[in-house]
Amino acid sequence: MSTSDAKEPPAIVTGIPFFGPLIGMIKEKSGFYLRLRDTYRLPIYTLRLPFSRIYVVNATELIPALQKQWRTVSFAAIAADAGSLVGMSRQGVKILHQDLKSEDGFSVSWPKYITPVMGPGKDLDAINRKSIEIFAADMEELRSQGTSIVGLWQWSRRTMVTSTTEAIWGPQNPYRDVVVAEAWKTFESGFLTLSVFPLPWLFFPKLFRAREIAAAAMVDYMRKGGYETASGLVRKRYEHHRQNFGLSLEDVARGELGNTFAVLGNSTPCSLWVLYHIFSDDQVLADVRRELSALIHEDHDKLTNSIDLASIRTSCPVLLSTFQETLRYRAVNPGPRVLLEDVILDGRIRLKKGSMLMIPARVQHTSISAWGEDAGEFDHLRFTRKMGPGQKRPNRVAFRAFGGGHVLCPGRHFASTEIMALAALLVLQFDVVPVEGKWVEPTWKNSPIQAGFPVPDEDINVELRPRNPSKKWNVTFSGSEEAMGIVSEDITHREE
Repeated sequence: MSTSDAKEPPAIVTGIPFFGPLIGMIKEKSGFYLRLRDTYRLPIYTLRLPFSRIYVVNATELIPALQKQWRTVSFAAIAADAGSLVGMSRQGVKILHQDLKSEDGFSVSWPKYITPVMGPGKDLDAINRKSIEIFAADMEELRSQGTSIVGLWQWSRRTMVTSTTEAIWGPQNPYRDVVVAEAWKTFESGFLTLSVFPLPWLFFPKLFRAREIAAAAMVDYMRKGGYETASGLVRKRYEHHRQNFGLSLEDVARGELGNTFAVLGNSTPCSLWVLYHIFSDDQVLADVRRELSALIHEDHDKLTNSIDLASIRTSCPVLLSTFQETLRYRAVNPGPRVLLEDVILDGRIRLKKGSMLMIPARVQHTSISAWGEDAGEFDHLRFTRKMGPGQKRPNRVAFRAFGGGHVLCPGRHFASTEIMALAALLVLQFDVVPVEGKWVEPTWKNSPIQAGFPVPDEDINVELRPRNPSKKWNVTFSGSEEAMGIVSEDITHREE
């Protein structure tokens, strides 16, 4: 790596030369980028590492220009590297890295290829419907038990993992096996270790073994044709990977481990924080419950409540805003990219080939210029505000929980509906009361560095107290062709 030149973003020296940034990232996690932003107040800066460098973007106004250069400011290159992480063959990894700058290349084309089945329509409705069926059954069982004491994190994680994996992988879902599910959990928590250190089978045998248990189960799933009765997402991925690009069946199966990161990695901790913000604040709970209660239909003898949860997509602005604000307030994903060529940014800033670039969500989500003076506060109505004369509308480009531009999470509509549906059923059917008598926000000092949302250090023990236990519930999901305005790209698309 050549030395810095005058056109590169200014370099920040953090403690020990070259190794200081690594120490800061490990110890402070996303807080490291906030500290450097607030200390140096630079629009973009350079962190020098051994044999490499990272450019970190603070200024929201630089993001659109970077997003337009997606061929050279590449997320696809990072996605391609995940092939080795999940144990794909050399040939499979080679295919993943072909044509990284082309829309026709493997790693660039597959997110767009699956978009039709993950946008509003019958395929998306099918997976949301399945997940909601599981939620409803789980709630019914809990209600029959009377008051239950659970750890909110472990309960919500188990519920989300069950509903999501059943909805995605279908009747032959390999994660039904407790051994496979636990192996996946172990691999998920330590996968970054496998990507950094050589010979993982020798130095990290437990982690390596966990990956291979999950991989073997997924290979067996594929060999038995499990994808044929799975969701549109899995069928489309199989079609793209196997039929269009010729990956071996085992490589397709190992690719599903990467898919598991995508569908579970962020949605499970995010669901915890949505529930926390709703139930720990009486005003938020009252506003959300009032809105949801308007969707309930009582039968003539008043013994059964019926609700069609498809309505939450378009008829619950407070719930949607609370969900979005949780994303803004809690997301800590670093937004990594790799530079495949030299890039000139803003006509004057040189970014060098081979470097890493980051757009940390937490930096953007706490930007006063983007969100206003109260950017550091949780406001569940933030995304429902009507702007008055002279008021500044929040800059939606700064909303980075689902990425942005060409690198926009195709599963955002599924995850959003699923998490909001879980929250809706819990709000309507239960009072959630902390065992300690008051809500205490959990710390997350030991959250994995790669986590997109904080993983709490300790669980929150709560009582789930059924509301109106004599009532029966009829929960349905009729579907919807209308997309929610979750990110700026969705809003722009709806307005066109």
